[in-house]
Amino acid sequence: MSQPQIIAGACGYGLWPTNSLEGALACLDAPVAGIEIDVHLTADGHVVAHHDYRIAADSSRLNGAFLEAPGPLLRDATLAELQAYDLGRVREGGSYARRYPHKRGMDGVVMPTLPRLLQALAAAPGPRRWIFVEIKTDPADYRESADPVALTDAVLRDLDAADWADRAKIIAFDWSVLRDLKARRPEIATAHLTVPDAMKPKVVALANGDSPWTDGSDPRHFGGSELRAILAHGGREWSPHISDVTAERVAEAKALGLATGVWGVSTSEEIVAMSALGVEALTVSGPAWSA
Repeated sequence: MSQPQIIAGACGYGLWPTNSLEGALACLDAPVAGIEIDVHLTADGHVVAHHDYRIAADSSRLNGAFLEAPGPLLRDATLAELQAYDLGRVREGGSYARRYPHKRGMDGVVMPTLPRLLQALAAAPGPRRWIFVEIKTDPADYRESADPVALTDAVLRDLDAADWADRAKIIAFDWSVLRDLKARRPEIATAHLTVPDAMKPKVVALANGDSPWTDGSDPRHFGGSELRAILAHGGREWSPHISDVTAERVAEAKALGLATGVWGVSTSEEIVAMSALGVEALTVSGPAWSA
């Protein structure tokens, strides 16, 4: 059985505050090859780690109280404004708390910048760890997300400043990001994230029938095969949710010369099952990686 690369998703979001420096530091004491983060660009040009386009109400407190509604768009706020929110706890009784019962609450957790997370990686003992950076943009409506080129430029700026580009993988659902990156920096590792099959009916197609996420390389032009669409788009790695992974799809990826990097992994049983299929990378919420 091959042993896939284990990456702590969103800095171990099943155990520690999501996309946090505190989570990253804890993960670096665990047997993982690196961390994964979601990134956005602030109004004053900082790359920050956060999942949603806005401050999430159920995991954010201001002056000690949880928000009644989502906070500001990250693209419209400065770093100082965003770091006024404490992101260390989730609302008791909420869906997030029920889904991740082992998640540890902390106080004083602020939204970290990419340079600060890279400093933590550089200071960690052992071999240089990987960082998977998900560029969070929405090609169906860019009004809430950062401009994809501006965000990618800022990510590259920070990776280059830390001399970490050779241990970074840029991942995105918005395949236009990956096309742009390949044209400019083909040496940087990338992975094509795919919308889970269960969510595809919610995607509003463009006027020509394509998904807005696939940047003109829609699977419908390739016999319905996402893998062939990724290959035609210049991709090197298919990154599906675990619910979409089958032995047949992994075999197809291998036949096409594509690696498979699975996200949404949460149990040791899933790690064993995915390892048996021969996938190359697993993004895991924790604590299953230590089982």
